[in-house]
Amino acid sequence: MTITQLTHLFREEVPKPKKLQGDPYGIDATTEDIIRLIETDPDSLTVDNFSGYLGYCTTGGDDDLRFLFPPILRIWASELYQCDSWFTQCFHEELARTDFIERALSPKLKMAVHTFMVEALSDRIGSEASLKIEGATTSHNWFGFVASFGVFTTAIPDLWAKIWDSEQSGHAVAVLQYLSCLIYEESSPIFAPWTCEKGGGPPELWYFDSSGFEESWKPENANYMTAALSIERIIHWLRRTSILHSGTQIADLSKTFLDEATNNENEVEERVCLLLKALQTPSWTDIVTWDSLRATVKN
Repeated sequence: MTITQLTHLFREEVPKPKKLQGDPYGIDATTEDIIRLIETDPDSLTVDNFSGYLGYCTTGGDDDLRFLFPPILRIWASELYQCDSWFTQCFHEELARTDFIERALSPKLKMAVHTFMVEALSDRIGSEASLKIEGATTSHNWFGFVASFGVFTTAIPDLWAKIWDSEQSGHAVAVLQYLSCLIYEESSPIFAPWTCEKGGGPPELWYFDSSGFEESWKPENANYMTAALSIERIIHWLRRTSILHSGTQIADLSKTFLDEATNNENEVEERVCLLLKALQTPSWTDIVTWDSLRATVKN
């Protein structure tokens, strides 16, 4: 699904909005600001054009967001590669707060948006290349993208299957990055410990890129990942990957992870359960360690 195809589908179904209501106080986009966005050539819109539109109070309403969605998605797809992009965070917050994709789009447009976003996220995740990460890097960002994606779409099954079943080395690297946070609790072979100077450390798998709007995963996504991250499937993936990428660092690390996961199946299963509980419980988004997550479950 290209942005041209997506734009064509939206233009067939979504008329230019006539009734617009911006922020009357001028803190975020005013009505005049939204009119300017709508009247501007969508191909010329950039990140800066949306600095007021995607703000604390976010958009004026469903009608203008539907009309502006194709250029916003075009910008979003490119911003996925930036480090700590304010645009992706604000966009994800808007979608999490309003449930716009699942609630305000027709089935046809929702399917098209799912397809476009899955392909864009898959491409971004497939660009991962490092199995030794020190400090805060763009590799940390995609974890939050996936966590938030499970909040505002029901498309986690499509995204995860596309990554998990892929034979591309970039996807294998990304899955190893993810599994390193489940298989190893205290010291990750991939992510160096956090430091005051460089930040970093293992990503928190339950941290939403869109934190602040009572986020939690949709049941469809959580149910799927309960099976997708079973210890049996993790072990099978590690064996398959070690063969598929034989002779590479990916294969070597897959074998190391396989030994660790096989010897500590119960511990890995427990962390998967804790992760899925955290993703389904908005009040837990501030938890920063596995031990604090365990303590919350006990209480």
